[in-house]
Amino acid sequence: MTTMDYTKPEVLTALAGEWAVPIHGNAVIQWDYDQRNDKMVRLYKQGKQRQWDMDERLDWDHEVDPDDPLGLPDDFISIAGSKLWDRLPDEERRNIRRHSSGWLYSQFLHSEQAALIAVGKILLAVDDLDSKLYAATQLMDEARHVEGFNRFLHTKIGLRYGLSPSIAAMFEHAMREPRWDFGVLAAHILVENMGLATFGVHRERLKDPLARSFSAYVARDEARHVAFGRLLLREFYPQLSESELREREDFVVEGCWALRDRYVDDDIWNTLGYGEEAIKASRRSPAKREFRRLVFMRIVPGLKEINMFGPRVQDALQKMGVLGFQEVDEVALRELDDKAAVDALTEREMEFRRRDIGSVIDLGRGREADGTPASL
Repeated sequence: MTTMDYTKPEVLTALAGEWAVPIHGNAVIQWDYDQRNDKMVRLYKQGKQRQWDMDERLDWDHEVDPDDPLGLPDDFISIAGSKLWDRLPDEERRNIRRHSSGWLYSQFLHSEQAALIAVGKILLAVDDLDSKLYAATQLMDEARHVEGFNRFLHTKIGLRYGLSPSIAAMFEHAMREPRWDFGVLAAHILVENMGLATFGVHRERLKDPLARSFSAYVARDEARHVAFGRLLLREFYPQLSESELREREDFVVEGCWALRDRYVDDDIWNTLGYGEEAIKASRRSPAKREFRRLVFMRIVPGLKEINMFGPRVQDALQKMGVLGFQEVDEVALRELDDKAAVDALTEREMEFRRRDIGSVIDLGRGREADGTPASL
């Protein structure tokens, strides 16, 4: 499939090219192999045990609907229900479904690559060995996610957009910072929570089985990533001075406003030629309001847990209308996430395990699965 690339040169350095950001800071090698962090050790074990290969776990031979490759319900489309949407012919609606799918998965593709770089920086800079070990498992997760979203865009959707300027600016700021924790705030506390909220809904509501299964696997990974960020910052931030915390608060407030008001799909409407009418309809979208509700339901308790919840942050969240989410039972929400992800994966996992067990039995009999002599 030919992939149409709608990446904007003003967002990235060049069409399908590089985005070069200077990275500053120190690489820390930890020589103390005996001091252990029990919570991080448990997370590292999960990171090892829950690795997965998308070539084996996902059915890439599945044929998607070319007009609706994710099986997006129309209420996920930001202009659905507007007067513009109501008067569009079916052919144009089908094209919008495909472009909406491409724009959405493009955001995840670029964000996952930025997270890959951010985690590499964390691995270099954190000073305890257990955090470095866990970060190594997340590097593999992020690489797998980049592979998967790119594969889906290239082989199933056939188009790709650039990263939203607001998210790009946040990641650029974090990457230019020599202090590793800004990358954690950007990737783990803000963007990974956005992904966790989105993939949780996709796991349940996307109609395409390949997209739904992919979302379930990615959501399970993202839950570990969010937990990692919280563990790191919950222990690190009490060590900082008031002025240092204020810098982080400024970054968080700006990032939250970006997710609330500036994470928009204007590129779709400009690319397709619908212009200002579609952009205005999108900004008033019930789908956007629901998206923000789900995202901040995750972000606000996370900020509270890492003690990034001073008067300035609370005042900003109050102005955004999301401060009330501080009362959400985040532990219960995470338990439901994990259970739902396991339930969604059960059928595919059982099929994979049956094949795996069968191949081991055949190997024990001295035969490959196709009947040929086994080779070690």
